[in-house]
Amino acid sequence: MMNRLNVGRVGYTAVFVMLMHGSALAELEPSCVANSPERHGGIGCSLVETKPLPDTLKEPLFWHIDRFDSGESARAAAGSAGVALEAHGTWWLLTIESRLDTHHGGQHVAQVELPPLPPASKYSMLVYSAYIPPGLTSRIHLHSGIEAFFVVDGEQCLETVDRDYPMHKGDILALPTGVTMRLVATGSIPRKALAVVVFDAAQPPTTRVEPGPALVSCR
Repeated sequence: MMNRLNVGRVGYTAVFVMLMHGSALAELEPSCVANSPERHGGIGCSLVETKPLPDTLKEPLFWHIDRFDSGESARAAAGSAGVALEAHGTWWLLTIESRLDTHHGGQHVAQVELPPLPPASKYSMLVYSAYIPPGLTSRIHLHSGIEAFFVVDGEQCLETVDRDYPMHKGDILALPTGVTMRLVATGSIPRKALAVVVFDAAQPPTTRVEPGPALVSCR
């Protein structure tokens, strides 16, 4: 069952020992790309698949995460609004849907209600998978839609203009469209995570913000 993010929980880490003007001084993680080393057991962030979503989806929408024993069963259950992928030692099905009661025959792991989508005529779903050592950060960026995260193992923390979001193994979090953010791999073991962006299909899903505003630093 889902371990909901406790937004009041403070995430401490010994990885970052220098903070300046609200920005963590740390090494940048590899850029998210298709077929990154993460797909082959290495360090990286992978753009696994971009999938157009059907026009029949009605809000409120939920991101469902299910685990399967095989790729065959996960792919068979994917349907028009789901992506099956192998990551972090198992097969997953990530689905965007309006229903709460359908788990597609797999082991239901987590779900989260998504914030309202931005106005658009068409939407797509971009799926990420990441394996990042502690101490690395993403570039500052924002999305043309909502982003949701699930921490498979390890810890991570999101820095935004308003606050930080520490997350631990099993936590799931969805952020509204247009939030300027930086992702930090915290804790003492590598971060393993899945993420989806549901975005306006007429726009790029991700835009870097350089140099970016001051963000609330992860502690």
